[in-house]
Amino acid sequence: MQNRLLRRLGMCLLAAVAVLLTVVGAAVLAGQAAVVSTDGVSMNPFYYDGDLVVIVRAPSYSVGQIAAYRLPGSNEVVLHRIIGGDQDSFVLKGDNSQSIDTVMPSAKDLIGRERLHIPQGGVWLDRLTSPLTLSLMTFTLLVSGGGAITRRRRRRRQNRQRRAEMSRHTVTRTGFSAALGALSPMLRVGTALTLVLTVIASTLVVLAWTGPLNQAASAESVSGARMEFSYTAEVGDSPAYDGTVAESPDPVFRSLADTIEVHFAYQGAQGSITVSAELSTPGGWRTTVPLSPSTSFTGNQYQGTVELDLATFEEKARAASAVTGLPESPIGITLTPRVQTATGPDFEPALTLELAPLQLSVPGAADALTVTTDASVGQTIPVPRTVGPENWNLTAANARIMSAGLLLLAFLAATTLVLLARRNTPVDEGAAIRRRYAALLVRVHPMPAPQGRPVIDVTTFATLAKLAERYGLLVLHWDRSDVETFVVQDENTTYRYRTNPETSSTDALAVATENDTRINI
Repeated sequence: MQNRLLRRLGMCLLAAVAVLLTVVGAAVLAGQAAVVSTDGVSMNPFYYDGDLVVIVRAPSYSVGQIAAYRLPGSNEVVLHRIIGGDQDSFVLKGDNSQSIDTVMPSAKDLIGRERLHIPQGGVWLDRLTSPLTLSLMTFTLLVSGGGAITRRRRRRRQNRQRRAEMSRHTVTRTGFSAALGALSPMLRVGTALTLVLTVIASTLVVLAWTGPLNQAASAESVSGARMEFSYTAEVGDSPAYDGTVAESPDPVFRSLADTIEVHFAYQGAQGSITVSAELSTPGGWRTTVPLSPSTSFTGNQYQGTVELDLATFEEKARAASAVTGLPESPIGITLTPRVQTATGPDFEPALTLELAPLQLSVPGAADALTVTTDASVGQTIPVPRTVGPENWNLTAANARIMSAGLLLLAFLAATTLVLLARRNTPVDEGAAIRRRYAALLVRVHPMPAPQGRPVIDVTTFATLAKLAERYGLLVLHWDRSDVETFVVQDENTTYRYRTNPETSSTDALAVATENDTRINI
């Protein structure tokens, strides 16, 4: 009783897991969910490397939730916590990370939020969906499911054929096709569907595991990046200028201004931007001065301003000249806003200025204030490998998960068929004896008792089985008029057991001679 309860609990657990896998698989195919196996330590101690997280798309998101987004131009998924922003631009950060994410996705860019977390589930999923495990599951399903149904239906097939037998030879065992034909219409349909499900799952196993998860693909990305520079300087009321502000591309006279503000306007892919200036002199001296830290931005436009302290630059060049003996003037200033994006190479436009003792000027005038790049950049990027027809868009990663779920469903279906087949088999004493002692039984036609041989009726079939094993004999078996008779014949005695002794008057052995001796043991 306890074993039966444990089996039922196990079946319920497997059914729940199968339903869960089916729901998750359908949501993944519909684009409403994703399954993520965590990698890294950015979300410790909430997540650890190898955890499994199910991400489900939500209508809205709020601060404090854990959400996932895909890095632009790649298949990498980032799973971090929302710490700020709104539906148009969220700020995310890992719990164990010191810096915020450079990408600020909107609500429509998010894959979804965390709904189910299984510690180390990713590790076990990789093990369960390995080629060896899936192959063993498929083999076990086909062998155990088909074999069990064959064994249980074979006996019913034999019972229907017993009256047509014309000799005392043992009944020939039927194969799987005969057993399948003996199934009820419902069980035949269930068996066919289970086999189809197994074939589909096995095909997915082959397609998903015969190649990598990702494959290299050539892509041309047109950056189309553009940077426009300009500068201004407060020069006061002076006859050198028409107003109080000097603007690019006019020179800035040193006697009127010590600082200038350089403005830059960027158009292109979103990312982060860092600004620095390189100082150089004709003698070969160079140094780099950082002007602004890395700043993330979203959208395809960004505008910024940095301040150049000309007096400080001159002081640096003068100090270097005093040590090296090289000329300190003119000073070359190369201002570079470096833009880093996830979709292509870095964009590093440069504004070149020349600082002399009397003025700051722009070599090349207005043409140097705009930098663009429209060249196509060829690159090889990893993309998810898809399996099946092109319109499926089923990735190898999702195919592995689906194949595991389908194999589990097929296994449950086969188990259900076996249970149904067992329920349809007779549950009387004769059927129980035939199931348990099948190796000892030989079916024959009803036969009369031999003349002069005593017939001994035993009270249990177990006793008859022990006698057969002791003498190394088989148990002859037949049924007639709802009475099943089992006999063991040694050289001098016939041992007999009948399932319905009260109706034994119709049994063939009841036609006994006066020499018969019946002894109950």
